Amino acid sequence: MKPRDVTLAAIEGKAERVPFNPFIMHLAAAIDGLGYSNAYCKDARVLADAQVKCAKTYSIDHVNVSTDAYREASAWGVKIDFSGHTPVAETHLNIEDFDGVEEPDLNSACRVQDRVEAVRKLREISNNQCIIGWIEAPFAEICCLFGLMNVLKLARRPDWSELVQGLIARVFSVQLEFAMMQIEAGADIIGAGDSAVSQIGPKRYEEACLESTQKLFKEIRKHVPVLYHVCGDSSVVDKEGRDMLELVVSSGTSILDIDYQVNMTTAKEKIGSRVCLRGNTNTSILGNELFTATHVKKEITETIQAGKPGGRYMFSAGCEWPWEPLNLATRNLKVAELLVRKLGGY
Repeated sequence: MKPRDVTLAAIEGKAERVPFNPFIMHLAAAIDGLGYSNAYCKDARVLADAQVKCAKTYSIDHVNVSTDAYREASAWGVKIDFSGHTPVAETHLNIEDFDGVEEPDLNSACRVQDRVEAVRKLREISNNQCIIGWIEAPFAEICCLFGLMNVLKLARRPDWSELVQGLIARVFSVQLEFAMMQIEAGADIIGAGDSAVSQIGPKRYEEACLESTQKLFKEIRKHVPVLYHVCGDSSVVDKEGRDMLELVVSSGTSILDIDYQVNMTTAKEKIGSRVCLRGNTNTSILGNELFTATHVKKEITETIQAGKPGGRYMFSAGCEWPWEPLNLATRNLKVAELLVRKLGGY
């Protein structure tokens, strides 16, 4: 099976081997000697070339256009600071004034169009890799627009859920349009990042975010599968019995990224038959010089052995693959590649 085919087949549990799909962003730029913020994140051609080079070098089955969380936010008027190692928000919008902000024209939004062009370029040059487009999930997007702490401060109000639902309702059509642009450009899967949702817990997620996330994913899945990237501990069960893993799976995602704080064996037993899991090798081991190649080999082996049974599994780290120091990052990526090829057959 070709890389694209094996990735898509894993969603249905029909792959002939475990797909090797580590989440690569900064490392692709570092391998190519590129500045991340001011080259990789600003030039679709640079991004595409670096992704393909990394994928070919390490036999990775997918390529992706994720760079930072502020593509959509910049279209709404959030100013971006490119002076650090990765783009961050320099300003945020004011929640109280948001109703008066005009909905952006994505066709004239430079950072949005750059990502769409990156998908288009990958369709031209990728070597049969699966192409993953990227948007922010609904809660993550409003955090990008207004700032995480400002959104969390709203939780002091008794109408927090209604406020969040209202903010999400305003951005929904833009998110869907951005996803559709990437699908039309050639994306095989749309990833949706939810870096902050583990901070609000099952109750608030269910009340304020779940319905809109389900609606967005349902629309995208009419065209391509969805990859839901949930950072942090998404295995929390609150005192009322609300189970975060069950809730994020009920989003309707095709693939669920789980971070290293989530036990893979537990996740497989609980939800693995209903969704394809991707993850969750510990990034703090992969990116720390105190851990030898033997430690890394043990960690990766345990991840594969926990994720592989029953299929519906793709290998990745819990989040983005570490990129510094470069020699350590590439060593560990090679170790992972070899182990997935050795242990990942069905």
